[in-house]
Amino acid sequence: MPKVSESSSKKNPADLHVHAALYAAIIDHKIPPGTPLLEDNLSAAFEVSRTVIRKALQRLAHERLVDIVPNKGASVAKPSADEAKQVFEARRELEQILVRRAVAQASDAALKSMSKLAKAEHEAYQKGDKSLRLGLSGDFHRQLATLSGNSVLQAFLEELVSRSSLIIALYESPGAVPCSHTEHLEIANAMLTRDANKAAQFMDNHLRHIEAQVDLTTASHPPDLKALFSRRRKP
Repeated sequence: MPKVSESSSKKNPADLHVHAALYAAIIDHKIPPGTPLLEDNLSAAFEVSRTVIRKALQRLAHERLVDIVPNKGASVAKPSADEAKQVFEARRELEQILVRRAVAQASDAALKSMSKLAKAEHEAYQKGDKSLRLGLSGDFHRQLATLSGNSVLQAFLEELVSRSSLIIALYESPGAVPCSHTEHLEIANAMLTRDANKAAQFMDNHLRHIEAQVDLTTASHPPDLKALFSRRRKP
């Protein structure tokens, strides 16, 4: 969930509420990629003016979660296969940098907080709480960005994590197996021992595992429906 300052939340509570609600719905895959976001419908749903809705959509567009086309309106972004590959490549490069920075400069207590997050995610997995597990998984990567000490890199990662979620919603392979809940534990343990090389390698493996769960070879090419269903025709 995007964070806002206390002062801004006092100035624009309606704007922030609408943005946060739409942001969460998109990231949680409750609104699929490509879905039109009609201002009139959203205005009625949130019981706010179209101006408030328009501001929220513009902010989401800036965050690359929404596409706004003149004279056509807004819709949930639908990344292409090429864009998806670039997003995953950028995450691999960026998060290895973040891991190394955190290992080099974060306190022992801060690194232990990463371990606690990973353990909490493991417990959520054991309890079968998928919603909590996914939330903690995102928190793990965001906390890592915080420990890097670079707010610009942190903002880059926030955008990439959000766009990754869209890509997974759009391209996830049928029967895909979620990434192992132990992978964050491996990264956290390597960070605790100040082994930057091992932690970076674990992060690279982790993100490649996530990317492997999406099928970018066929998603951008609609199937031939005639060929697909021809064998099921009645005699």
